[in-house]
Amino acid sequence: MRILFLLLLIIVPLVMVFLALRSRMVEKIFHALALLCFYSAATVIAGDVYATNAHMTTFTTEIHHFLLNGWFLYPSAYLGVYIPYLLWMGLFRKK
Repeated sequence: MRILFLLLLIIVPLVMVFLALRSRMVEKIFHALALLCFYSAATVIAGDVYATNAHMTTFTTEIHHFLLNGWFLYPSAYLGVYIPYLLWMGLFRKK
């Protein structure tokens, strides 16, 4: 399973690069989606940290439930492939 994740972490950003190099609109969609995902994940984290601090609970034991929140997982998964996509784009972009 780890090999599958590793292969997907390489293949998906390369497919994104191929699509972005063929269309500027696709590239803008990738950027807009990344921005939306960043704010979504950050909002979930901030809300959970605030709730944990407001209840005066132990940070390390209470905060981990946000990792199971779908509003955090899916945007973070996209950001996990978006960052390698940006690195690959830096290599393939024409100057």
